Amino acid sequence: MKSLVVLLAVLTAGALWRAGQGTRVPEVPPAVTGPVTPHLDEDAPTPDPEEVLPGVKGRERVLVVGHRLRYTFDLDTRTHTEPSAGARESLHTGWSGLLELTYLGQEGDQHLFSAQLVPTRMDVEAGETPLTGDAALQVLQAMFERPLYVGQDVRGRVMAVHFDAAQDATARRLVRRLLAATQFVAEDGSRWSTEESDTRGDFESVYRAGGSANTYVKTKRRYLRATSPLLPRLQGHLDFALFTDGHVRDVTGSDVVERGGGSGLPRIREETRVAMINVGVDYRLSSLRPFHATRATLRAERLTASEAPAGGTGVSLEARDGLPRTERHTASEAPAGGTGVSLEARDGLPRTERLTASEAVPGGEGASLATRDRELVNGAKLDDLLPTLAKRERRDAARLTALFRVNLAEVDRAVTLLRQGASEEVHSEQILEALASAGTPEAQRALVSVLEGERIHPKTRAQAARAAGRMDRPSLLLGDALERVLEEATGDAGVRREAALSVGALSKALEVPEPGRSKALVEGLVRRCRAGSLETVVCLDALARAGALAGLDYVKSALVHPEAEVRGAATGALRSIPGAAVDALLDQVMLDDPSARVRALAVKAISQRVAGAHMEALARALRAERSERVRIEVVRLLGHLRTVEPPTMALLRDVAANDGSAKVRALAAALLGE
Repeated sequence: MKSLVVLLAVLTAGALWRAGQGTRVPEVPPAVTGPVTPHLDEDAPTPDPEEVLPGVKGRERVLVVGHRLRYTFDLDTRTHTEPSAGARESLHTGWSGLLELTYLGQEGDQHLFSAQLVPTRMDVEAGETPLTGDAALQVLQAMFERPLYVGQDVRGRVMAVHFDAAQDATARRLVRRLLAATQFVAEDGSRWSTEESDTRGDFESVYRAGGSANTYVKTKRRYLRATSPLLPRLQGHLDFALFTDGHVRDVTGSDVVERGGGSGLPRIREETRVAMINVGVDYRLSSLRPFHATRATLRAERLTASEAPAGGTGVSLEARDGLPRTERHTASEAPAGGTGVSLEARDGLPRTERLTASEAVPGGEGASLATRDRELVNGAKLDDLLPTLAKRERRDAARLTALFRVNLAEVDRAVTLLRQGASEEVHSEQILEALASAGTPEAQRALVSVLEGERIHPKTRAQAARAAGRMDRPSLLLGDALERVLEEATGDAGVRREAALSVGALSKALEVPEPGRSKALVEGLVRRCRAGSLETVVCLDALARAGALAGLDYVKSALVHPEAEVRGAATGALRSIPGAAVDALLDQVMLDDPSARVRALAVKAISQRVAGAHMEALARALRAERSERVRIEVVRLLGHLRTVEPPTMALLRDVAANDGSAKVRALAAALLGE
């Protein structure tokens, strides 16, 4: 174990050196006298611009309502596809323009900025052949005549983009790529690891102080989760310079994403280059009022959002620019075993980020969905479909969902059956799941009526609560109904349990479109948990689904509970809560919890988070851990990290040579390829 001790000493010395690098505190923001509420478009006197010099970075930026930053930007992506047979294909997409970000205020955990974009360049080239012209640029400019809104957490991570209805799938994808490429996610210190998102998934990045004062280098390391079945390979480097208030001044850099290349799949290499330069800072009278006034018409998306949700209206830029029909194959037109030749397919994006022909006309996608639903239902009624549900065939479930979207009378018929208890238990569960999948306002109101039906069998109400937690786009009405169920002093314990779990899930679903309501749901859940009206394990499972900082204090208090089951549930809840403070707690659990099972759960939680923050603790665990089971979990984790964390190879070699368990030694040797 001598080499392991030496390596641990090196890691500890590095950590102590980093801790000794002092972090200066951001300057105090300019004082704001009186309330600031005027509309963004009002002609109000603009205060004199205040000089903001390049400076240092703390974990939290200085955020002042009305603070406006203006940038020029260039974003270019070049995609090269090498099929197993045939010529290499290439695609270049790029755009440039002006970007204004104005801070409006906070709602829930989102700090909201108004974003005004003025595109000045739009390029799409297949090989050397231009596919767009001035018409594409004009279309894009028209789409961005109205602002969009960007929601960030306190560290700068982009949580949501709230788009205007005029901005179609192509425009939204361009914006999400720009925001992903330029985001700076802060923690304290001169070096840190954090989790971020882009249009492909969630990835780990590492920041370190740059060679010049007040600059930072960001390295993109690996995907943790992705929208595609296989994790893409990632590497990227970006250089940031910041203002004294913690906002980004300039950013330049590039990243490379690769996928495929094995089992007959085409090898796709995508390189993105970005440059964003600040050209001005000032203040203007601003507030959240314009955002609230237009919220009902806005489309809220995460950076990883699918491009083809039901009911969309997108008018694609490619269609308006007159792209040849052969460049827009739908999935059904792609050759067997191939990927088609659409721009999006050659761009290497997953299917959910590619437009089909039905989405390339006004209302095309929504009309196509309604047509597919009618064809799937084929005139059937609920009573016709019920006998087939016991088989649990996917097509039968899809037909039931489609029926509830196209025939509102059948929604009422379903509620009547559920109220009367006239349907079998298996039928009740599938009816409720189909209502949740339909997701229409009428279907959601039907779920609410079942949830609150005092004379409905408790099992059916519990099924309704469970189905509510699976909705992608829940309404505020549904959240209110679940909270009322939790307030029932004499309610059925099973119904309240399912309602609590669904409150956690709904808060996560509402985190993007309704951040204030999302946070209120979590805070209400925590109050009930502290009051003892819900079982502790149920509370922790619900907070795990929420994954919100508002639940951290309660989860942290459960880590010292005398029962291992509760500590294990708390450890599982930590996995989904962001931030460096949570990483430190997981290290503490992994090293110090008296239960080997809980320590193993901590390792599993760490395996789904950024790795750089945990390397020192993992090395200590290998040295001090007595449980073979826990050491196996650590070795498995190190095996996944061996290509991105250089110390892992030395750790694995030491384990393969010196661990006291033959099983652990064999696993380490296998991961080393020995």
